Amino acid sequence: MPSRKGSPNKNKEYLMNRLKDMYGDDFDPIMRMAEQATRLHAAAIDAEDTKVLTDSINGWDKIAQYVQPKLKAVELTGEDGNSIKADLQWTVEYVNATPESK
Repeated sequence: MPSRKGSPNKNKEYLMNRLKDMYGDDFDPIMRMAEQATRLHAAAIDAEDTKVLTDSINGWDKIAQYVQPKLKAVELTGEDGNSIKADLQWTVEYVNATPESK
């Protein structure tokens, strides 16, 4: 019988318990990744190093995969199933965004 969706298997549970033993009960791998990505980003800005900056962006990309749903590609078609010929305009609304993220 399969386990319920989202339940950690024994290996993951063991690993998480082991990590918490090593780093404390409040250890969270995603939060640790975010801390390290923040440090890496600050170092890249200070050093003006594009390689390190690229690495920090990749770090944030990995973190985002854990906290943001992935978007699927969507094909837009007209009523008859053909492609839409008209120019389209999109409006993006930032919800709970900081001024820096706009």
